[in-house]
Amino acid sequence: KSPAVTPVNDAPGLSPYLVIRVNGVRIAARGGNIGMDDFMKRTERSRLEPFFRLHKDAHLNIIRNWVGQNTEESFYELADEYGLMILNDFWESTQDYNIEAQDPQLFLANAVDTIKRYRNHPSIVVWFGRNEGVPQPIVNEGLQDAIARLDGTRIYMGSSNRVNLQNSGPYNWRPPVEYFTEHAKGFSVESGTPSLPTLEAWKRAIPEPDRWPIGDTWAYHDWHQTGNGAVKTYMDALARRFGPGTSLEDFERKAQMMQYESYRAIFEGMNAGLWTQNSGRMLWMTQPAWPSSAWQIFSSDYDTHSSFYGVKKASEPVHVQMNLPDHKVVLVNNGPALAGAVVHA
Repeated sequence: KSPAVTPVNDAPGLSPYLVIRVNGVRIAARGGNIGMDDFMKRTERSRLEPFFRLHKDAHLNIIRNWVGQNTEESFYELADEYGLMILNDFWESTQDYNIEAQDPQLFLANAVDTIKRYRNHPSIVVWFGRNEGVPQPIVNEGLQDAIARLDGTRIYMGSSNRVNLQNSGPYNWRPPVEYFTEHAKGFSVESGTPSLPTLEAWKRAIPEPDRWPIGDTWAYHDWHQTGNGAVKTYMDALARRFGPGTSLEDFERKAQMMQYESYRAIFEGMNAGLWTQNSGRMLWMTQPAWPSSAWQIFSSDYDTHSSFYGVKKASEPVHVQMNLPDHKVVLVNNGPALAGAVVHA
């Protein structure tokens, strides 16, 4: 048992989901996942710092070190400085899909070093044993024991999506109303949708002959036709609502409108059920390691998408929104108590 873990007694609708508190105060966790920091491994502090500032500027307060891929001291220092909480994974990925650690004792020795090295960073709030699954018993029990013995101030959770957390997804485009009614309830660590970069960022990344029409080079940069991030629902919705793209410029303009609405809905949907159904919602992902067209709110060159501004708007400290599907207008206050506030609609 850890003093960091107590039952949720003041929000029956949230049980059994995770609720994060700092000094007894509930924190509405809004954030995203970070995998590899940079595909060229440019990990100097000056390269990483703008990514943390952008998370903060979007009113996000939590990030996940997915599969423990970030190992730089500056990663934790920057999270401390910018007031961003960290869900910190160890290194096993998806159960029944990726392989198990072949040398459990070496794995646990590395985990002990990691705990000792980073345990004094206040930004770390949770240790995850595995991405989407639970480590094999020898590793799971060893991690739990090491964290209790060497840290003792934080919760250890064996899985990133199966214990006191919502299952992962969705990852493709969904109607905005579904983020209010169906998806990412409780504490959701992974939920995402396509996010095409701005025209300027895409032109910097893609050679001119490959920019239009959409082809293999787009797929190489994550515009996939199949799998979790398949773009069919996105393309169908864009064509139905705005008409099919006729050029890169036309398509990008329509895409930015779609993305602003989607990413705003993800966090307005969380707001609508805050502290009754929802305690945390995190994007898959917020930061790409290289020029990508999926699951992000800004590009690897720091260029912000409309997705960024949708998240920033929905997550602002004092926010007025219209819930779906009932079209009820509500005031969401994430700061100190307001006196005399009136919303006109």
